[in-house]
Amino acid sequence: MRARPQRREKTRSNRPAVIGATLLLPLFILSVGPACAETADGLPTTSDVTYDQVLADPDNVELGYLYAITQIRKSDLLGASATLDRLMLLAPKEPNIRALRAIVLYRLDNLREAQKEFAELMKLDLDPALRRGIARYADELERRDKVTRMSVLTSIGYQYDTNRAGAPNSGQVRTFLGTFDLTSGKKEDDHSITSMVRFNIEHDLPGQNRNTLFASVGAYGADQFKLDEFDTLDITAQAGGRFEFGAVFLTPTITYDHLFLDRDSYIDSIGASLRADMRINDPVNLWLRGDMNWIDYDNTDLYPTGDLQSGGDVGITVGADFYIGTNHRLTISAGHHGFNSDSDWESYVGERVNINHTWLIGGGAFLMTDLFGEYDNYDEADPITGENDRDDWIYRARMTLGVPVQTLFGAEEWPQALEGLTVSIYGEYYRADSNITNYEYDNTRGGMTISKRWEF
Repeated sequence: MRARPQRREKTRSNRPAVIGATLLLPLFILSVGPACAETADGLPTTSDVTYDQVLADPDNVELGYLYAITQIRKSDLLGASATLDRLMLLAPKEPNIRALRAIVLYRLDNLREAQKEFAELMKLDLDPALRRGIARYADELERRDKVTRMSVLTSIGYQYDTNRAGAPNSGQVRTFLGTFDLTSGKKEDDHSITSMVRFNIEHDLPGQNRNTLFASVGAYGADQFKLDEFDTLDITAQAGGRFEFGAVFLTPTITYDHLFLDRDSYIDSIGASLRADMRINDPVNLWLRGDMNWIDYDNTDLYPTGDLQSGGDVGITVGADFYIGTNHRLTISAGHHGFNSDSDWESYVGERVNINHTWLIGGGAFLMTDLFGEYDNYDEADPITGENDRDDWIYRARMTLGVPVQTLFGAEEWPQALEGLTVSIYGEYYRADSNITNYEYDNTRGGMTISKRWEF
């Protein structure tokens, strides 16, 4: 006897977390470049300087520079900008001060002034390491200055799963007739080769507000070594916009997703979401998101009753992003959602909590940690398993470490064709507890990817 299929999250939770990290981290990075000895956050190794120390010696340029670094560490970018403006009057030709000021302007979205400052800096006789750092920011500014921006992200990797099929830990399946040992679909580990490609495009709308349209299309594949019936091809498309309304940004998005298992169409889904962001101050961003998705399951040789799970999912999530210093971001969110299936025993309501931490280690390396928990209460008992209503508790923990290949080799000079090439290793533990033993299982996975992003 084979166990019934797990629902969608458990079937296709096989994308490495590094994909999201590679896409989002460029929006978060702020560092002062490799001009001198650095700590893990990319800033020079110094002790914090107080405002009273600066008042006691206001014409001390070095002290003022260290005070600006202290302000940046405390996420006071406006204060750091004012400090650096004053230092520019005292030492207008000091390249480190000018470079730090330009990067702060960049972080504050004062792109025109930042671009002007970078252009002036590139005319000076600079330390080669500082020049390379400034050139990277200048290139990014030139790209952001374009009305239309495009990029391609690719990756290839290896993954190992201890329970690729999501089989019950007990090795048994319960029915209203009794409990039976599984004859197929037992717990089994497997290896796979993974690959991904995604094309992204952004277009700025005319006007003073920061309004942007965006779209992407991508494909993800996993070729299993042993369990060929779990070979995966996932095709996705997304389109939306980000619109500024005073202190609030609204981001409506529509998505399409089609999942194949062993070349059989398995899941077809279309969804829409609306997210509202409000930056309270530089360290804190509050957001609220509503989601609606229609998920259509197809019957396959592996899951001949898959269509019983089809239905609509509606949810709302509230969260907050905390920017801690220059190299940490903590996101905490909680949500409520409900899935209304064609079959009442597949319908449920539940709550979710999520904690995500991103740490920029230095040298382009990053570490992402994610903790997730969910509780689902089903509407009625499954007629196959018996009289008890089903309750599930789902837990997931994962960690991703990414390091540029150039950093791994410690190379100051690097071929331009290999710039941005990143190696990532990741690990994840997923566990589902349930009052129905059929749905109790766990899976540990780990792997490595090599990714590269092209921007044009």
